[in-house]
Amino acid sequence: MYLEQIFCYNNNMSFWDPLLALFSLPKPRKRRAFELDEDIYSILQEMAASEQRPAGELANDLLAEALEGRRVTQESLAFWRVLSPREQEVAALVCLGYTSPQIAARLSISPETVKSHVGNILVKGELRNRQELRALFAGWDFSRWE
Repeated sequence: MYLEQIFCYNNNMSFWDPLLALFSLPKPRKRRAFELDEDIYSILQEMAASEQRPAGELANDLLAEALEGRRVTQESLAFWRVLSPREQEVAALVCLGYTSPQIAARLSISPETVKSHVGNILVKGELRNRQELRALFAGWDFSRWE
């Protein structure tokens, strides 16, 4: 009976899977292999030593953080591209901290039109307020609109 369990396995299982299951052992984690630039590797080793943690653990955390940052950047860029050029101007000025009357004066439009654009921007981005808009584009350089 045990031999049948060990040697009769489906195509999704390796030879070792039934043996590991028989002895209640966890499957080994698959190792991913890639090379790091020597400078990056040195910095990673220094950081790991200063934080008193394994370099592999630190590398995983840094990679996860970078991937999340990339995802957020891609989402905010996709949202930016949905905005009309005028909405982009208004959004940029909101992110720079301008008020509706100040934006209206800069763009030679009425404050009501600014409010309308801001409302449309918030709806398109499923945002509740200007603070969420600023948070979405935090880190973006809007200096060309100043």
